[in-house]
Amino acid sequence: MMQRDLKGHVILVTGCTGTLGTAVCRRIASSGGTLVLLGRNIKKLEKLYDALLEFNAETPAMYPLDLLGATEKDYEELSDTLQQQMGGVHAIIHCAAELGQLSPLREMEASKFQKLMHLNLTAPVLLTQALLRIMSQQKLGVILFLGDSAVGDGKAFWGAYGVAKIGLKTYANILNAEIESQGLSAETFTPGPMRSPIRMNAYPGENLETLPSSELVADVMVERLIHQLTLSDNPLCP
Repeated sequence: MMQRDLKGHVILVTGCTGTLGTAVCRRIASSGGTLVLLGRNIKKLEKLYDALLEFNAETPAMYPLDLLGATEKDYEELSDTLQQQMGGVHAIIHCAAELGQLSPLREMEASKFQKLMHLNLTAPVLLTQALLRIMSQQKLGVILFLGDSAVGDGKAFWGAYGVAKIGLKTYANILNAEIESQGLSAETFTPGPMRSPIRMNAYPGENLETLPSSELVADVMVERLIHQLTLSDNPLCP
């Protein structure tokens, strides 16, 4: 069990009801953080909410939102709600992702390409842009995007998902260079292969039991979050 290093910090997690998202939320809850659970399926959000209460965690907040159909106005409303009801937000962890099907780019239908690019790139960017306003005001904020080691610098057949993941990493690098002087940070956390639905879909013949669990990956991810928040809280810390 981790120490309660995140007590007093509000952390929003997208894709929170997925395999990794759920594990991340459990680790944050056990570390004393106050969670904002963002997802599109209300029943799954409620189930996760109830499970987190068993950790004697800070009472989480649920925010149902479908990233596929959300607009800039929706994200601005989210930002305003977090400011008014939670006093702001200290970290965003982007766990929401969708693989689609591995196939040559030239065979992808335009509608499917646009959908996957939006879910994996445009949506997290728009959400981040909206929340940066309140993060900048409090001069404290950590944004963690989820990378995928299987994509590399651009491997064949990874389609729109691969394009989006590479674009997301570039966005995080540029954003971090622009905001680090404000006490904020943005980076891509890229775990190696792990047990997850995306990995199973991409490598259907692989024995997932030989890979690290989502819980182990979540431990490392949350430890990284704690480290970054510590630096944000103490900007002179080496």
